[in-house]
Amino acid sequence: MQQYGEAGRLRVIDVRHVGARTLLDHTPALEGIYRQSFAGPPWSEPEAKLAQFPAQLRRQLSYRGAGGLLAFDGEAIVGAVYGWAAPEALRPDNPLDAALVTAVTPETLGSLSAPARIVGELMVASTHRRRGIASRLLTAYVADAPRAWLITHRDSDARHLYRRAGWCEQVEFDTDGQPVVLLTWAPGPAAQ
Repeated sequence: MQQYGEAGRLRVIDVRHVGARTLLDHTPALEGIYRQSFAGPPWSEPEAKLAQFPAQLRRQLSYRGAGGLLAFDGEAIVGAVYGWAAPEALRPDNPLDAALVTAVTPETLGSLSAPARIVGELMVASTHRRRGIASRLLTAYVADAPRAWLITHRDSDARHLYRRAGWCEQVEFDTDGQPVVLLTWAPGPAAQ
């Protein structure tokens, strides 16, 4: 549990490992946090894309090895990280995978497949940001992974969090009309 001061009182944030089914059970709460995280800059996702979150979540959590962590403030979900096991090879029919194949070196490409873990989303409610919750979620999610990777917006404040946590920026590229950066992580003093 994480404790921090807020308006003169002690708060306890409970972080729990959960499976795909539990994440799906909390779709409404996760959709609210997703909207807070991606409706504004730098992502500025349009309403049509934000409205697709429940279907996107169902699809992503159907992947092999899907699961994650939820952060609770009392009974309220205030943060989440989830992802899945990387496939043996990136899927050319997936637009993000296709963009990665053309953007990265062959060496980096090899590190994106199994046994890597993919971080699909990391998000924290706007009322609970800058309190170490995202860092705690991310660190716990990849703690037992041999390596991991994620994509974030080129202009995202989260890039600083990832670098502090030992993630290495590999390449910037565009996907789905957004400028993004690929970051990788491996256990040890610095990401591989």
